[in-house]
Amino acid sequence: MKIINNILNFKELKIIQDTEMFNYCIDSILLTKFWKPSKKYKNILDFGTNNAIIPLILSRYTNAKISGVEIQRQAYEIAKENIKINNLSDKIFIYCNDIKKFILNKNNEYDLIFCNPPFFKINLNSSNNLNTRSKFLISARHEKDITLSEIIESAKIALKNGGKFLLIHLSERVEEIIILLNKNNFAIKKIRFIYSKKGQAAKKVLIESINDGNKGTKILDPLYVHNEDGTYTEEVLKMFGD
Repeated sequence: MKIINNILNFKELKIIQDTEMFNYCIDSILLTKFWKPSKKYKNILDFGTNNAIIPLILSRYTNAKISGVEIQRQAYEIAKENIKINNLSDKIFIYCNDIKKFILNKNNEYDLIFCNPPFFKINLNSSNNLNTRSKFLISARHEKDITLSEIIESAKIALKNGGKFLLIHLSERVEEIIILLNKNNFAIKKIRFIYSKKGQAAKKVLIESINDGNKGTKILDPLYVHNEDGTYTEEVLKMFGD
C-alpha cells in the first residue's frame, strides 16, 4: 500500500512510500548530512536510490544535476513519482538499471557519489531463509545484486579525478571497506563512527573518500543517535530539517 508523508521537518518536501518495500530510514539522512554543500559539485549521483530520499534532500542544498540509479523497477517507479510530486523533474533524474551496467558509459562523469548500500553479505548456510522475505527487502539489505567491492569499483569508474565518494555502512565492515578503497586508489579523508547511545559499541560508520586524492585521514567525533532515554540527540534532531 502506498502512503504519502512529509519528509521529517523539511519544508514542503513529500515522499511516497510503499509499505511492502524497503522505506527510508535514518541512515539516508545521516549520509546526506555528512556532506558539506559546495557549488563546485555540478553532477551528483546516488547509487541504489530506492525511493529517491537522498536526491530529494540534496535538492535543498545544491543546484547541481542530481541523478539516482535503482535496479528494482517498483522502487524506480516510486522514485519517479516522488520527483514529480515535489516538482523536481528538471533537477533530479532517475534511472532503472544495474549500477554495474549504468556506469559503463559514465567514465569520469560525476563530481560526487552517495551510497547507502545493502549491508549484509548473503550467507547460503544461514538458517535465516532469504526466500521467505520480500524480494524488495532482500535486494535492499543484502548483497544480492551488487557487492561492496563492485560498488567501490563502480564509484571509481564513474567519478572524476578528485571526485568524492560518501558511504555509510556497518562499522564491523570498516576494515574491509578501507582495504577496498585503498585497492581502488581512493584517499580516505574522513571517518565518523555512529553509535546508538554513549557507552555502546559503534553500529555504523560514515566514510568520505576522494578518487585519486592525497592521503590523510581525519577520525571525527562520534555521532550519537539517541540519548539515554531513547530520544534523539540534539545533533541528530538538527539533521531532520532545513
